[in-house]
Amino acid sequence: MYNRVNSKSLMFIAIMASLGNVLSFITMQLTPIAPNIPLGPVTVSIALDISHLTTFIAAIYGGPTIGAITGAVGGLVAAFQFGFSQGNIVTGVGLPVGKALTGLTAGYVFNWLRETRYSNIISAVISYIPEGILTYVLFKYLLPVTTGIPVGIAVAISIQIIAKALIEMVILGVMLTGLTGNAGFRGFTEGYFRKDQ
Repeated sequence: MYNRVNSKSLMFIAIMASLGNVLSFITMQLTPIAPNIPLGPVTVSIALDISHLTTFIAAIYGGPTIGAITGAVGGLVAAFQFGFSQGNIVTGVGLPVGKALTGLTAGYVFNWLRETRYSNIISAVISYIPEGILTYVLFKYLLPVTTGIPVGIAVAISIQIIAKALIEMVILGVMLTGLTGNAGFRGFTEGYFRKDQ
């Protein structure tokens, strides 16, 4: 049912995670929504990040484990940009964990909701829910303790991040509909997981 991690799937993870980091870097540079907001000892930035496109591709074709690994590794650029480079260890550590949760969840959700009219959009939004909860928890409970930011400000920032991410999920769901409907793309990705090779 779900694919195991082997040499071919590791290569697929490496390709997808690398592409995810490139997409993350490009979209963060081109679409800063709220760049570099200083909040005491840390700086917070909000920007468009479509790196989950590769997380979802990995989860659809490789399953939950491959989706989770791709999400975690594909989130390293975002972890640096939104976390470590801003002096924010909570976000730096939390981002790859959250992205791994999305990849893990997507591996199950995309499999369960196949063949419905808006399945890719619905699956993308549902798959983000655990990461959204983690974001809220980190910002409400850990960020104020580690940085001294008032809880209300931290929660307000987390809500903006979650809202932005939900919009990204809808966009990614539409993009996935085009990609997964393309026979050439399906053949390329499924080639990494065929049992006969």
